[in-house]
Amino acid sequence: MTKRETENQETIKTSADHFVADVRKCLPNYEADEIMNTDQSGIELEIHSTRTLSYKGEKTTACTVRSTNASTHSYTVQPTITLDGHLLSPIYLCSKEPKGHISENIRAHLFKTPNVIVTCSSSGKLTTSLVEYWRDQVLLPSLGSRKKVLLISDCWGGQTYGKGLYDHIPGCTRLEIPRKTTGQIQPLDVFFNRQMKVIPRRMYDRVMLDELDINMSERNNIIRLTSLNHNQLSSETFRRMIKYAWYASGYTDTHPGPFKIVVEVCFSFDIATCAAPSCNAGPFICCSWCHKPLCFTHFFLNYHFH
Repeated sequence: MTKRETENQETIKTSADHFVADVRKCLPNYEADEIMNTDQSGIELEIHSTRTLSYKGEKTTACTVRSTNASTHSYTVQPTITLDGHLLSPIYLCSKEPKGHISENIRAHLFKTPNVIVTCSSSGKLTTSLVEYWRDQVLLPSLGSRKKVLLISDCWGGQTYGKGLYDHIPGCTRLEIPRKTTGQIQPLDVFFNRQMKVIPRRMYDRVMLDELDINMSERNNIIRLTSLNHNQLSSETFRRMIKYAWYASGYTDTHPGPFKIVVEVCFSFDIATCAAPSCNAGPFICCSWCHKPLCFTHFFLNYHFH
């Protein structure tokens, strides 16, 4: 953080405390599944580790990536969680396209999945018009039969520039998280987003370490990965984990109870082979839905979706 932010810590904390207090006053007017938090999160086209083994005193340590360009550029996903511990579907994915759009020919061959809505921009980041598209294609369909909703989101300009962005959604009230406070009081930032990146990082590590002939930064593989990651985190297993994000942000005094994080659920197992019939490969992940250990092929390439 900057020196100015350091000097203004007391002001930032006061702003955060006031916002949380205001939200807590609103909570009795809503059911737990009507209180939502949404946020954008950038994920590198090629996630790489910044740690490696090296010799003591070595001046230069080289690390290998498939593409230096992919390791410095990213795409954006925008999840939405509720106070009662649900990850809403679909999830929004904004891919990075050099020309800022996807041709009809390419779009016809995109990987089709029910839980991902795909858009694009030249930077891989959202604009005000893309936020409007998210509102219409993601938020509205995910509301279902809810008559009202309290939406908590940050003060990013794309969401605040267009006044009345949420006015035509019946019963929707949006509260804006104050600047510089998202790391303290935005549930997705406080806890969930880090967990959301665990499976993608493990995927990229496996492809790199096993030298698999798979380009994870390719458009359809990004969609497939986003879909599987969202599907895994939508399991009932992670409801308490999502509730904890709200508790850790100060919006509720009720601890959800003991829960397991993504590493403990999906990557802690002592079985030597994949559970798929006639497969002798080593397991890569344990499915959070069926709790079966699966190899990379049967999970990712064969698209293990619940």
